[in-house]
Amino acid sequence: MKLNIYKNQREIEKTYEVDAYDLMYGTVEDIFEVLDGMEEMHDDNEILRVIQKNRKKLNDLLLDIFGGEGLTEDELRMVKIKELVPFFIELFNYVLHSFDSDPIKN
Repeated sequence: MKLNIYKNQREIEKTYEVDAYDLMYGTVEDIFEVLDGMEEMHDDNEILRVIQKNRKKLNDLLLDIFGGEGLTEDELRMVKIKELVPFFIELFNYVLHSFDSDPIKN
């Protein structure tokens, strides 16, 4: 996963990247709460509405994922929303489909 931080509208100041991120159970609960009530995840307007409504939780999640790489709250303000939409779609899909594997056997 990667996150670009912009210096201005056109120039990327830095890029944070993580190869892997282990989701904690509480994070998964937060993501499910964010997803609750969403009907179509590939509708950008719906994603934007969800981001706006849950921005504090999503900011915390981004800081958790990329904070180990040095991401700050000020830098988070310099991320383009059009790049966050596909990022969150990928993350939400990962969480939803991570539970689609073989059921736990007794």
